Amino acid sequence: MDTRSWLRAAGFVTWVASGVPAALAISAGQVTGISAVAWIVAFAAFGIAFSLVCFWEPRTSWIERVLVLVQSLAGAVMVLISRDGLAGATFVVVAAQIIELMPARIATVWVGAQTAVIAGRYGWLDGWVTALTIGGGYLGFQMFAMATASLAYRERLAREELARAHAELQATQALLSENIRVAERLRISRDLHDTLGHHLTALSLQLEVASRLSSGAVMDRVNEAHAITKLLLSDVRDVVSRLRESSAFDLGAAIHTLARATVQPQVHVEVAEGLVVDDPLQAHAILRCVQEVITNAMRHAQARNLWITIDERPDVIVLTARDDGRGVDAVTWGNGLRGMRERFEELSGRVDFSSRPGAGFEVQAFVPK
Repeated sequence: MDTRSWLRAAGFVTWVASGVPAALAISAGQVTGISAVAWIVAFAAFGIAFSLVCFWEPRTSWIERVLVLVQSLAGAVMVLISRDGLAGATFVVVAAQIIELMPARIATVWVGAQTAVIAGRYGWLDGWVTALTIGGGYLGFQMFAMATASLAYRERLAREELARAHAELQATQALLSENIRVAERLRISRDLHDTLGHHLTALSLQLEVASRLSSGAVMDRVNEAHAITKLLLSDVRDVVSRLRESSAFDLGAAIHTLARATVQPQVHVEVAEGLVVDDPLQAHAILRCVQEVITNAMRHAQARNLWITIDERPDVIVLTARDDGRGVDAVTWGNGLRGMRERFEELSGRVDFSSRPGAGFEVQAFVPK
């Protein structure tokens, strides 16, 4: 299992274990009435909220914060009702989650509030010495959980960043290789057309003149050489045409390479069937735009999914990218968005951006064929 799976398993084990003493007390009749009902509801609410955080993928960050708050409140109810001390372990589970959801300052205050609930409960029951002992112990457990979760979170971000950088390197390498291949094919085709093609044309003209000045067996041989020259010239033209036609860049493959290496968000790519991009500059602009879109979705959008579509119209290639992230009130023109706009404007194209809070971010780029 990966680190997150281990932390989830530890959270469920902690939740179940923390409820065993209170459940036994309720079954033995030591806790009854409203207190028993409240504890059962709180225990169930904690488990449900934690399960949703672990397994409910199509959720937004604010929903996740609400679910963690439900866990914290449920844990507080369990602490205030039970007398065994284990219910405070649910606060440790909460502490491991909040480090990813909010700034460190707010997370610290949150942990302090949970610790105050534990210390207040046992200070009321057994005095301030017990309050300091149990409260200090649970504060240490929560700090350790936050540190562990923070390390796991940073490790995951570093791994995703490394995977994204590797994918970008692969895509860029593929683009560079294709550019070199295209340039070499174009050079060979031009050389064949400008040198061999011109010489064969001149030879064909000379043989045509010779055929008019000769007769008999000599004229037959000249006509045969003239026919071979014309056939050879046709073959050269066919080779030049094939070299030029095979110089298209496989843009779809490069974009799929980027998508496969991106862990979060999940990237869905749809490329028009048979799409070819003959101009390396256009392919480079589209690929760089896709890279920037993926980077922004990873770093800023807090998106779960990113949909990228490349469509081919009679006179234009259209790139559409949209995510299901948090969106923004107004689009801020950072270096990345400016770079996208400049690349497409240099190719006589354009880029449009649109976003609304809670409705994600959308990019539409157009480049003429």
